[in-house]
Amino acid sequence: MLKFLFPICLFFSPMVLLPCEPFTSKTLSPIDHSSKDKSFVEFKTKLQKVLKSKDRKALEPLIASDIHFSFGPESGKKDFLKSFQLTDKPNESDFWELLSNTIQLGFRQNQEGQMVAPYFFETFPSEFDPFSHYLVIGKNVNVREEASKDSKSLTLLSYQIVRSEADDLDGRRLEKESNCNWKKICTPQGKPGFVCDRFIRSPLDYRAFFEKRKGQWVLAIFVAGD
Repeated sequence: MLKFLFPICLFFSPMVLLPCEPFTSKTLSPIDHSSKDKSFVEFKTKLQKVLKSKDRKALEPLIASDIHFSFGPESGKKDFLKSFQLTDKPNESDFWELLSNTIQLGFRQNQEGQMVAPYFFETFPSEFDPFSHYLVIGKNVNVREEASKDSKSLTLLSYQIVRSEADDLDGRRLEKESNCNWKKICTPQGKPGFVCDRFIRSPLDYRAFFEKRKGQWVLAIFVAGD
C-alpha cells in the first residue's frame, strides 16, 4: 500500500518552479515625447476624445490616406476601416481599445520626426529576441509563484525585460476575478514565475506611428507582428 502513496503525494503537492536560465538585466524606463510639440499635444487630445466616443466620422480625418496596417496586400484608409470593422460595425470594433492601450504607453519621437507609441518599440535591444521577450509595463509588478492574484509574490519588477517561458498551459490561465491571463516568465535573475498579461507587452504587439503632413498630424502606421 505504501508504494502507492509517494506518487499520490507528488500529484497533490504544490507546483515547484525550477530555476530558469538567467540573462542580462535591461530596464527601459518610461518616456513621453508627446509634449515636445504643441501641435501634437492638441492632436493627441483630440484623438483621445475620438477614441473614447468611438466616433468613426471624426476618426477618418486623423488617418493617413495611405495608412499601413498589414503585412499583407491590404493598404490605405478604405481597407483599414474595413479590416477593423469600422465601416459597418464601428461600436463593436476592437480598434478603439487597441489604439488607446498603445498610446497610453507613451511616445518617443524618432529621427524622422514621427511620434511612435509605445515608447520602447524602436529602442527594444536587438540582443533580445522579440518573439520570446516582453517588457514589464508597470512599476513594482508582482511576479507570482502560481497563476493567481492570491499566490505568493516572488519579486517585484519595474519596466524590465523578461523572457517568455511557454508551456502546455500558455494562453489558458485566464483568471476572471483578476481580469488576467497569466503568463509564465523568467526574470533576468533566473527566477520563473507568473505575471498578469496586463502588465507585460511584446515589442511585436500593436505600435502606432504618427506623422505630420502638410501641417496636420495623422496616424500613418498601425500594425502588429513582424
